[in-house]
Amino acid sequence: MESIENRILKKRKIKYTSDWTLWACYIILCAVSVVEVFSASSQDLKNGLVYLPITSHIQWLVLGFVAMFTLEHIHYKWTKAMMFVIVAGAVVLAILTPFIGVNRNGAVRSIELMGISIQAAEPCKLACAMLLAYVLSYFQKPDGTGLSKKGIYYGIGIIVVFVLLLVTQGGSNAILIMMVGGTLMILSVLPRKLVITGAAVLVVVIGVGVGAIMSMHNKQEATPTEQVVTVEKEEPKSEVSKALLKFFARFDVWKDRFANWAPDGIPEYEKPTTDENSQEHHAYMAIANGRGIGVLPGNSRECSRLQLAFSDYIYAIILEELGLFGGIIVLLCYLGIVIRACMIAKKCKSAYASLLIMGMALVIVYQAFYHMCIAVGVIPVSGQPLPFISKGGTSILIMSMAMGMMLSVSRYAVERTDSGLKTIDDDDELPDDLRADNPARGF
Repeated sequence: MESIENRILKKRKIKYTSDWTLWACYIILCAVSVVEVFSASSQDLKNGLVYLPITSHIQWLVLGFVAMFTLEHIHYKWTKAMMFVIVAGAVVLAILTPFIGVNRNGAVRSIELMGISIQAAEPCKLACAMLLAYVLSYFQKPDGTGLSKKGIYYGIGIIVVFVLLLVTQGGSNAILIMMVGGTLMILSVLPRKLVITGAAVLVVVIGVGVGAIMSMHNKQEATPTEQVVTVEKEEPKSEVSKALLKFFARFDVWKDRFANWAPDGIPEYEKPTTDENSQEHHAYMAIANGRGIGVLPGNSRECSRLQLAFSDYIYAIILEELGLFGGIIVLLCYLGIVIRACMIAKKCKSAYASLLIMGMALVIVYQAFYHMCIAVGVIPVSGQPLPFISKGGTSILIMSMAMGMMLSVSRYAVERTDSGLKTIDDDDELPDDLRADNPARGF
């Protein structure tokens, strides 16, 4: 049996270095962010100053870098203590937002605090991924064959709670929570029958939901509008009633967005631009104006016409100015993040380290793919910032924290050698509840 002195001596020989691939992807995305947000914010003058919007954005990028760099050098075992604070704060924020939040663009998604807009959905995504990483690793079977039944129940419960917290603040946020949570549960090694059953149920639920939305849309079109009687509704007095009214009002928004997106046999360029479809139309115009080769930064034609060009539709501006090459580079950066996270996760000794780095990667990459799919018209319109690129303080800070935790796992759970990644046996540094073996190592 190896002595404690030999283990300590071996520990000192380990070179704790962070993963350069993750760093490279982060730096490229931040560089693109500075250039494209400055271009997309050219019409967003504040107090007559052209540089004020980009200066504010750079300040958030610097703050995010500080948070990421700090977390990178803190052993990932301490994220368990951070998790309880982040989860509690995210839940409270999500509960309060429908009651005291600010209504912007027809939705209540943020709270104003000392002049800073705090988006409730962003910390909830991070909190859900952190909590799932801990719970799913804690309830691993002792024989290392995967997740126990109790872990399955707790995992599903956590996902349901966060979905209910976020469904009033945009259906896309609830969808992202389900995507991240479902993927983490699969990675924690679920029984194959349960995975197949869950996938079948999800397909049925999506089919029923889409059918219901289309039915409501068709019924509305078939209803005569000549003899519409307007009835004044009494304004609800209680805050709970107001919050419920806002919740049900979102169904009409989702229905209209899906109806605008659903193919109807008419080419998009033949449809008139209206208030309902102006965002997607100007996004398509921006992409078309780029002609695949780009018009170079600062020459965007649509940034002044496209609402929220610097946040919810920044990828359309990237395709317009940097062309297909720039769009592919951004896409490859996000793919690089998740692929490298998978490689590191497989080499981690503990299930917690593996699920933590994958959870953080999925929060970043799923949101990035969702944003890009919206910009190019693959899925219906919904507001999702592009991680590290879109203008928005809460998103930049939260995604930087996620990247910091990824770098921490890459630094303290694996070692880079000439022969590739090597597992670090760090059981002596982890508390008992974080020592479950990583089932992904057997894949």
